[in-house]
Amino acid sequence: MCAVKVMVSLLLAGLLAGCGGMLPTAQQEVGRRWRDFDDIKSTFDQIVPYQTDLETVRKLGFDPYTTPNMQILNHSQVVRAVLPSPLQDPATVPKGIQECMKVLDGCVGYFMEPSNVDRKRVGNFMLDFLNFKRSTLVTGWRFGALIVVIDGRVVYKQWSGQPRIEENEVRHNPLGPLQGVGEALRPTP
Repeated sequence: MCAVKVMVSLLLAGLLAGCGGMLPTAQQEVGRRWRDFDDIKSTFDQIVPYQTDLETVRKLGFDPYTTPNMQILNHSQVVRAVLPSPLQDPATVPKGIQECMKVLDGCVGYFMEPSNVDRKRVGNFMLDFLNFKRSTLVTGWRFGALIVVIDGRVVYKQWSGQPRIEENEVRHNPLGPLQGVGEALRPTP
């Protein structure tokens, strides 16, 4: 009888300590053309306002008709994306945006946010499975690109991003699988 208790205890300890490979993972990838942040940044840097034409922009991979998840912006969306509201000093408006405001419908913006973000649950399988403690490691990168074109020529560009994402999300539920049961049992009005 004692040997059975020891065997069960060892089995439970093994289950509680391991099984991390059984935890779920997820990956979100937008814009597969680029390997990493540096790759897309160096591609974006090849675009030079007042020199680069729309055909070159498309060849570099910034084409809404062939690159997934790329947005086409009209002139008012471009202005809203670039300028603060309310505008404090009109003299600070970039030249390309001033031209966009003048030509109205002749101005088009291309906006995209390629990324590669991995979400991997880490930690103790049993605590995660029973909803007592869930730890998720989030890693990857994000890049935002805005390209403004008038008459087939780039007049303005702007970028932003996160070269390295590293976050650890931890959620504790003291009641484990019973957490939130009260909400589920509450009658709907």
